[in-house]
Amino acid sequence: MKILLSAAALGIAAGLLTIFVIPENFEILVWLVLIVCIGLLSAQRFEKSLFKNTFTLSILTGVVITATHLLLFEFYTRSHPNEIASLSQLKLFGSMRLTLLLFAPIYWFLLGVLAGSCSMLFLKMRRDRTANQAMQ
Repeated sequence: MKILLSAAALGIAAGLLTIFVIPENFEILVWLVLIVCIGLLSAQRFEKSLFKNTFTLSILTGVVITATHLLLFEFYTRSHPNEIASLSQLKLFGSMRLTLLLFAPIYWFLLGVLAGSCSMLFLKMRRDRTANQAMQ
C-alpha cells in the first residue's frame, strides 16, 4: 500500500511541477526522472513480477498526472500552449479535456514500458554487484 501512495504522490508532484514550475520545453526531463524513480522504487521493492508491477505503478502515476492536469486544466492550458495548439487541431468530440484524456494513455503505456525496463536493469545491476561482493 505504501508503494501505491508513493506512486500517487510522485504523480501529483509531477503534475503540479509540469503545470506551475517546469516550462513545457523541459517537461521531457520530468518524464526521464519519473522513469528512473519508478524503476528504482520498483527494483527495491519487487523481484517477482518486476516488470508487471513497475508497469502498473507507472500507469497509476500517469493516471494521477493526467487527473492533476485535468483538475487544473485552465492553468495547464496556459503552461502548455504548444500542446494545446496540437490538441485543438484534433479536438475530438468538441472537448480539449476529452482529447487530452484519450491521448494520455499513450504516454502512460510508454512510461510503463520504459520504467519497467529500467527496473529490470537496476535489479540486474544490484544482483551483479551482490554477486561480485560475494566472490571477493
